[in-house]
Amino acid sequence: MANYVMYRNTTLGHALQKTLDDFVHEQQIPSALAEKFMATFDKSFNKVVSTKPKNKVTFRADKLRAYRYCDNVWTFLVEQVDFKEVFDNRKIERVKIVACDGSNKALTTM
Repeated sequence: MANYVMYRNTTLGHALQKTLDDFVHEQQIPSALAEKFMATFDKSFNKVVSTKPKNKVTFRADKLRAYRYCDNVWTFLVEQVDFKEVFDNRKIERVKIVACDGSNKALTTM
């Protein structure tokens, strides 16, 4: 089963990648082990994100600036977005939303 690697672009993903790069550079671990570690990170992050979060957020955008669909991934660029949670409301000027098909069918065909 394939895993999405977009979570590598998070703060946690960047920190992990930098640490592994330092270990490889200092010859403390081989690069193959670092790659395997990142693959495990991808698999674990995808599993946790699909099962753990229980919060629901609604939003309304004044303007859809652009949208794209490629390889089962939707990308939306929206402006003047109102996010509403149970206890908090926020207005944000610009938001990029990336939505991937999380079904097993979509992941196995990649």
